Amino acid sequence: MGEPPTMTIRAGAACALLLTLACGYPGFARAGEAADLHAAWRGCLQRSFAAQAAQTSRADAVEASLRACRTREAAYLAALSTSPLLDDEDVARARPALIQKAKGWLLAGAARPL
Repeated sequence: MGEPPTMTIRAGAACALLLTLACGYPGFARAGEAADLHAAWRGCLQRSFAAQAAQTSRADAVEASLRACRTREAAYLAALSTSPLLDDEDVARARPALIQKAKGWLLAGAARPL
């Protein structure tokens, strides 16, 4: 069986909050740092994907890019977990949705914001 709907809703809400913080929502003390780390992670993903896609399938390039940029992803998520509105558990629950969004973003050509 799957997880209870409340867990799915909470993970979705946490993911939405993560993305809001990444955009530098006014009023969050560390939003600027999180936004900078998000941009660094996104840039790493784009560069890695471009290099990998020239050598392998797009799906394999996505997976390789996520692995290559794991340190930047971890720094971004760590910055988000310092928010008074999120804790480590919220970030951990939202991470799978964030990774899925990143995969879709790369496969779509990184044309829309991540």
